[in-house]
Amino acid sequence: MTHAVSSPTVPVPTASRAAQGWALALLALAAAGAGIPSPLYPAYQAQLGFTDMTLTAVYAVYPLIGVPAVYLLGPLGDRFPPRRVLRAGVVVAAAGSVALALATSTVWLVLGRVAYGVALALITGAGVAVATSGADKVRAGRVSAVVFILGTGAGPVLGGALTGYGPTPGLLPFGVDLLLLAIVFVGLGSVRSPSGGGSSAASPDGPAMTRSARRALVVAAVNGFLGWAVVGLFLGLIASVAERFLDLRDPLLAGGLAGALLVWSTLTVPAVGPLGPRRAQLVGLVALAVSLVVLALGVGSLAAIVVACVVAGLANGLLYSGATTIVSTTAPPQRASRTAAAVYCAFYLGAGLPALLAGVLTIALPLDAALSTIAAGTLALTVIMTVVSTVDGRRARRRTSVAR
Repeated sequence: MTHAVSSPTVPVPTASRAAQGWALALLALAAAGAGIPSPLYPAYQAQLGFTDMTLTAVYAVYPLIGVPAVYLLGPLGDRFPPRRVLRAGVVVAAAGSVALALATSTVWLVLGRVAYGVALALITGAGVAVATSGADKVRAGRVSAVVFILGTGAGPVLGGALTGYGPTPGLLPFGVDLLLLAIVFVGLGSVRSPSGGGSSAASPDGPAMTRSARRALVVAAVNGFLGWAVVGLFLGLIASVAERFLDLRDPLLAGGLAGALLVWSTLTVPAVGPLGPRRAQLVGLVALAVSLVVLALGVGSLAAIVVACVVAGLANGLLYSGATTIVSTTAPPQRASRTAAAVYCAFYLGAGLPALLAGVLTIALPLDAALSTIAAGTLALTVIMTVVSTVDGRRARRRTSVAR
C-alpha cells in the first residue's frame, strides 16, 4: 500500500464544517438560479413576442459571459478571503434575480443572464475550494457533485412550479431565489480565511503539478464538458421540444423532465467510489453515447426523449462526479480555486454551447434536425474521448504498479 506524502512546509487550507456547508448551499443555490429560466422561456417568448433567434441569443448570453468570467474571476478565491468573494457572488446573483423577476423586455433577460454568468464565476472557484477543503477529498468531491447536480435540477422544477403567479413569468420563482440568497449571505459569515491561503497578498503556489496530473485534469474537463453538453441541450430546449413535438405545454412538466434528468445524475455518483474516477468517466462515456443515439433517432417520440433523459442523467453523474473527484484530489491546495475555475469553464461551456449551436442551426434546419445534428457531433467527440480515457486509465494503472 502506498501513502500520499504531504510537505510539512506547505500549509494546507482547511475550512470548518459550517463553512463547507454554506459553500455547498451557495453552489446549489447558484446552480438552481441559473436553471430557473429553462421552463420559462416559452412564457417569456409569448409575453415579450421575440423570435426563436432572439430566444437563442438570450440563452447564449449566459455561457458566452459565464465561461470567460469563470476563467478570469474564479481564481480570486486563491488571492482574497473566500467569504468576501462568495458574498460578492451572492450580491451579483441577487441583481440577476431581480432583473429576471421583473423582466418586461429582452434587455432585462439579457442583463439577468449576464449577472448570473458573473455570479457563478465568483462563486465557483472559491465555493468549490472551500467545499472540498476537508481531509477526505474523495468524499468531498462526490458531495459537491451531488449538491451541484441537485441544485441544477431544482432550478427548472422551481421555475416550472411557480411561474404564472404574477405579471411576469419569473416573479415568484426568482422572488423565492432572492429570499434564499439573503439567507445564504448571512450564513457565509462562518466562512473564514483558511490557514495558508485566501489573503490579498500573493500566496505561494506550492508544488507544480506533474504532467500526468495535468493530463488527468484535461481529460476530466473534456469528459465533464460532454456530460454537461447533453444536460445543457435538454435544459435549454426541453420546453420547446415538449411543446412543439409532443404537444406538452405545461411549464411544470417541462421543468420536471429537466429536473428528473439531474435527479438521475445523482444516482450514479456513489458508483464513483468503487469504480474509481477514471473508470467511472469511461463508463459514463459509454452511457452518454447510448443516450445520444436514442436522442438523434427519436426527437419526436416521448418514450425516446424520456429514455435519452434517463441515460444521459446516469452518464452525467458518472462523468461529472468522476471529473470533480479528479479535481479535488489532484489540485494543489494553494491552487484550488484556479484549478476548479479552469475545469468548471469546460463544464459551463458544455452546459451552454450545444443549445446555442442548435439555435444557430435552426436558421437553416428544423429544430428536430438541428438537435439530431448536434447529437451526432457530440457522439463523435464522445467516441474520441472514450479512446483517450481508456489510454489515460491504462497509464495511471501502470504508474500505480510501478509505485508499488
